[in-house]
Amino acid sequence: MITVTEKTNCCGCTACASRCPVSCITMSPDAEGFTYPVVDTAKCVNCGLCVQVCPLLHKPQPSAILAVIGCKNTDESVRFTSSSGGFFSLAAANIIARHGTVFGAAFDERWQVRHIGVSSNEALISLRGSKYVQSDIAATYKEAETLLKAGQPVLFSGTPCQIGGLKGYLGRDYEQLYTIDVVCHGVPSPKVYQKRLDEVVALANEPIAKVNFRDKTTGWKRFNIIFQTASHTFATHKRRGPYMRLFLGNLSTRPSCADCAFNNKRSQADLTIADYWGVNKHFPLFDDDKGVTLVLINNQQGQTLFDACHSQLECQITDFEHAAEYNAAVAKKMIPHPGRQQFFQQLDHQSLASLANEFLGPAEQ
Repeated sequence: MITVTEKTNCCGCTACASRCPVSCITMSPDAEGFTYPVVDTAKCVNCGLCVQVCPLLHKPQPSAILAVIGCKNTDESVRFTSSSGGFFSLAAANIIARHGTVFGAAFDERWQVRHIGVSSNEALISLRGSKYVQSDIAATYKEAETLLKAGQPVLFSGTPCQIGGLKGYLGRDYEQLYTIDVVCHGVPSPKVYQKRLDEVVALANEPIAKVNFRDKTTGWKRFNIIFQTASHTFATHKRRGPYMRLFLGNLSTRPSCADCAFNNKRSQADLTIADYWGVNKHFPLFDDDKGVTLVLINNQQGQTLFDACHSQLECQITDFEHAAEYNAAVAKKMIPHPGRQQFFQQLDHQSLASLANEFLGPAEQ
């Protein structure tokens, strides 16, 4: 049976719980708000499937990347409402046009982040844009498997470890499966995220009406994080608001993110996407501060999906070294802040702004 002795050895992908044939594994939050598998040993039949599907017990080796490309969706309205260049929306629309289903992270009615499957362009809007919190996979691995066994096209998007979990869960390749992972600085604690929501509600004295982690009104490179109620808007620069400062300062991220098993050419997804930070340095004429997606084509399945979108893209060929130069998460470890343990010990007793100032100093102006 699966046993987590070190929290750095669990990414919370839920593959073990999803694959268990007797449903004896549940994902339970710890004091930091991250979920880990808990086994009901009375129900366990010792089949070993939970160990077999775990992506961190079977870490991938580096592999060659076919191509690295900067991309801009030619539909400006889609690009503006996307986190970067709008490539994901094109790939997803292609699958939907083939009567397929796209799985990805969406906000629910309580502004929690859950994985869902959509099969219409109208519903696809809910998957667009970054969500800086670990999403709940729920039953989407099982739902994707059912569709694939029926021969239907599926695009599954998520963090690299979630794609690793899906591949482990499925245990085999499917011709109709396409996967996209996002270059990820790490996943912040859902508990820290909920605390930020609660703080906004307390300040506004009314419920949350909208969350936007990547508002590009002031520009792609200077994006704002917005928490909105009916009467109030709390907008902060990505490096000034407490939630993002704690995240980017490696105080609120999951322990396993400190040494990602899936970056640096080890992705198990067909395509990897990210912001092409540094495009203004490398290819200044290609940058208009509206967003550029960095696309890493990892295998032939990814090449096929990329080619299907190519006619609706403006593209700039680049390479892995340029891709990683200004986006550390592409290839480097995210070293935890030395005060991380103390931060979580104080989380229930101080505001996020107070904690950010204490551990990271005053915000930049």
